[in-house]
Amino acid sequence: MKDFLSNIIEADFMPHGHCYFWKPEIVWLNVSGDVLIAMAYYSLPLLLFYFAKKRTDLTHKYVFWLFAAFIFACGTTHIVDIWTIWVPTYRLEGVLKLITGLLSVSTAVVVYKSVPALLALPSHDQLKALNEQLQKEIEERRKTQDELRRVNEELEKRVEERTHELQLEVHERATAQQELQHINRELKIANNDLDNFVYCASHDLKAPIINIEGLLDVLKEEMPAPDEKVNHILKRLDGSLERINRTIHDLTEVSFITQKQIGVAGNGVSNFAVVLEEVEESVSGLIEQTDARIEADFADCPEANIQRKDLKSIMYNLLTNALKYKSPERKPIVNFSTKVAEDYIVLCVTDNGMGVELRGNEKKMFNLFKRLHDHVEGSGVGLYIVRRIIENYNGTIEVASEVGVGTTFTIRFPYSETRADI
Repeated sequence: MKDFLSNIIEADFMPHGHCYFWKPEIVWLNVSGDVLIAMAYYSLPLLLFYFAKKRTDLTHKYVFWLFAAFIFACGTTHIVDIWTIWVPTYRLEGVLKLITGLLSVSTAVVVYKSVPALLALPSHDQLKALNEQLQKEIEERRKTQDELRRVNEELEKRVEERTHELQLEVHERATAQQELQHINRELKIANNDLDNFVYCASHDLKAPIINIEGLLDVLKEEMPAPDEKVNHILKRLDGSLERINRTIHDLTEVSFITQKQIGVAGNGVSNFAVVLEEVEESVSGLIEQTDARIEADFADCPEANIQRKDLKSIMYNLLTNALKYKSPERKPIVNFSTKVAEDYIVLCVTDNGMGVELRGNEKKMFNLFKRLHDHVEGSGVGLYIVRRIIENYNGTIEVASEVGVGTTFTIRFPYSETRADI
């Protein structure tokens, strides 16, 4: 091996030209072919190196490097073939062919292993189709973005218009609220003036009425025994004075109810049974006259934090109302009961009187001086007073009635404000 390497460039063999008998046409034919092949083999690696360098996106660039080296080595073997025609350095030629063979085998192995990956690479047509599809998607996305932009601009325009409308509505509502507040203030002033007028009128009428009663009593004492006609006139005068006094009393009570401000909490506990007993005593004559039966059931809620005077006025007006409008076909029965329902203390007053047609009259019957029956004397003030007292406690009153059966008043007081902590 040592001698082989030391003699690698020794020309101790017969030149290859002897095989061609040194015939010029044979020698130069082979030389020309090897020169052309070598030129081609040397140019191809340069092109491969240039291509691989410019294409930075190549995923199998090492294949190009191996092909370039393999082709370059092949070109070198053809140069050596030309050389050995005249200089027989066959040892050097064999070494170069061995190197070329190793590069060829290595390139073949690498290409074999790279075939699946190379086959997976898309073709030109596939890339063209993918590119066209990508262009379509880009165009569709651009159209979608333009549509979204248009919709967004339209939405912004609508939002701006709606915002402007809302601002106008808010301004109109604020203006309307200010007008309502102004009207409410004027109504309060008018109501106060009316209440003051009612109070003053009822107060100023008391003295003349008292004088008239006194003068009438004096007239009865001083005049001789009147005849039947005069007695009838005197009785009518007494009845008129009684009605005037009752009207003045009702007006005074209405004025008191509308002017006072009730603070419900801490006003004292009222017992429903005790207050009802006081009311029965005050109208005992009317109860006996009508032969009425009064029933009561306050077991569920015997007491409430309601002023005694207010509760008495409510029970008095509802009881007298039930007795005045009793049914002529049966003895009157009036039932009082209480219970706690949700957040309310409920007081129910039920009678078996003549009843009333409620269609369109549910609210009217609680108005001042409103009467639904004219065959019984009354001022139309009682139910109004009841409603005002209940409203002062933030409560409500409802009525259910059927002609010929009876009427039920349902009063609800807020439990949190009127419960009795006992």
